[in-house]
Amino acid sequence: MLRIAHATDIHWTCRPPISSLFGKRLLGSANLYVRGRARHFTRHAQDHLMEALEELSPDMLFLTGDLTAQALPEEFALAREQLSTLLDSTPTFIMPGNHDAYTHASVRERNMESVFGDWMHLRNEGIGVFEHDGVYAVSLNPCRPTKLDAVGAVPQVQLDHLPQVLSQAPENDFVTLALHYPVVGKHGRPYAHGGHALLNAPELIKVLNACERRPDMIIHGHIHKGYRSEVLLDDGHTIPTFNPGSGGYAYMPKKDRAACFNVYSVEDGKLIGVDRYRLGPEGFEPEDGGAYASGR
Repeated sequence: MLRIAHATDIHWTCRPPISSLFGKRLLGSANLYVRGRARHFTRHAQDHLMEALEELSPDMLFLTGDLTAQALPEEFALAREQLSTLLDSTPTFIMPGNHDAYTHASVRERNMESVFGDWMHLRNEGIGVFEHDGVYAVSLNPCRPTKLDAVGAVPQVQLDHLPQVLSQAPENDFVTLALHYPVVGKHGRPYAHGGHALLNAPELIKVLNACERRPDMIIHGHIHKGYRSEVLLDDGHTIPTFNPGSGGYAYMPKKDRAACFNVYSVEDGKLIGVDRYRLGPEGFEPEDGGAYASGR
């Protein structure tokens, strides 16, 4: 049996230098340090997350984006330092989130790839492919810099190539599709509307409908309170989707808020179990009642 750990939206944060405070980073910094959003994510939670994942020693680790708050080089360096033990010991698949592609300059200068390129497993057209021990995982990159909102869209060239990439999975492998944005919301409807949407989620679902080889599960982040759902395809086939919730969320029991991460158990090419770990007063513990029993 394989255990795949999945964390997302950790948001390691550094105060930006004054020289970078213009445009979106000026607005973002005001949101973080004036309006107090920086308090939503704490080193306490992030440190406990690293400790829990190291102690768990999973067979592989997937990180579905938003390692940083504003895609600062200092934030990527901090994330790399904090993840060093895991990256040295655990086969890892990393993809960007919208905060890792926060500005046009950070994308143009390839801030994330320069630090985490070895674990992004990028192939042509920006699609990542990770193969390890009977698991075949594919990442898409819908993340793009925007002025104010946090919407994303999978590039058309990635949609065009996805069926071929999925078809290359070995016959008995467990196939995972990973991206930062949700494909569907809690109730299974395409997550295509609003300021945090995946604008072309319906188009991605159409592509999955047409694929001969489909993912066995879809994992994502972006929404800081976790949920599980499913993509319903035209022939009645369903693909389960999982978002553990933010791995760096501050522990605030009065607001019913806590950091989480998931562990997927896979055997003989099938998903046989999902465990969700939630931060408590003493560290991360399995969620009472089972994964998502808390409804948050």
